[in-house]
Amino acid sequence: MQVVFQITSNALDAQRAMLGQLHHLLQYFDNKQARIAVEVVVHGDAWHLLLATGNPFAEKVQSLQERSVQFLICRNTMNAHQLEVNQLLPSIEIVPAAIAHLVERQAAGWSYIRC
Repeated sequence: MQVVFQITSNALDAQRAMLGQLHHLLQYFDNKQARIAVEVVVHGDAWHLLLATGNPFAEKVQSLQERSVQFLICRNTMNAHQLEVNQLLPSIEIVPAAIAHLVERQAAGWSYIRC
């Protein structure tokens, strides 16, 4: 099973809800002793979710990374907000265009969740 989440919102409630959904999804597959690949594609106004400082969810993101969730950020979003890699949490991957990455994942059969 492969799932890609998309988040564009800077609303703390939306980000909290998505992180909770990720936790429950992983727990479900852990209980079934089944593998799942999960990516979270961050773009638009959601970029704050991946900041190393001033981020109320930094520990939750890192905890999910330890459970093999990959967090990706859009290069276009980084450019628009003048973000540098050193401002992000460790192990964040960069994709050139989030929307293109999402299209490719869906074409490859990944389940898609919009948050």
